[in-house]
Amino acid sequence: MGAPFDGKICEGIVYRLKKLPQLLPKYPYLIVSDYLGEPADVISIKDYRRVKERLKKKTKKGIGLEVTIAPVRKMDAIDAGRWFDDVRDLYSFCHVSGCQFILSSGASFMQEMVSGPSFDAVLKNCDIDPQKHWREMNCWLEERQFQRVTVNC
Repeated sequence: MGAPFDGKICEGIVYRLKKLPQLLPKYPYLIVSDYLGEPADVISIKDYRRVKERLKKKTKKGIGLEVTIAPVRKMDAIDAGRWFDDVRDLYSFCHVSGCQFILSSGASFMQEMVSGPSFDAVLKNCDIDPQKHWREMNCWLEERQFQRVTVNC
């Protein structure tokens, strides 16, 4: 589970930070940005079609590319269909470029959270094997955290 850091360290949470604090954190974290070119572990992609070409040029191997489900709730059928096509395309791009595809709820409130079976249904509709995806996500996340511990010691 990912969450913004609220000052309390909870087990099992990977905190989403916009930038690295002055003092190195003693909790698992990822630096998340909405902008290509900024130093980050994860780039949140709002409109894949708009940034597709820049991603090909500026994306570094190993970075996470995140797409969120939240905006789809407000889309009409045509836009939702395009979103699913974009997710398929982004997933393929991630595999070719050595990036990690990340599907997130994009929840700002408890009511916006997405259940595990719903995540799996979205992945299946995008022709992504959910079990394989979650294994890859877990390995990527563990590798990111291991690199931090090794570098910070």
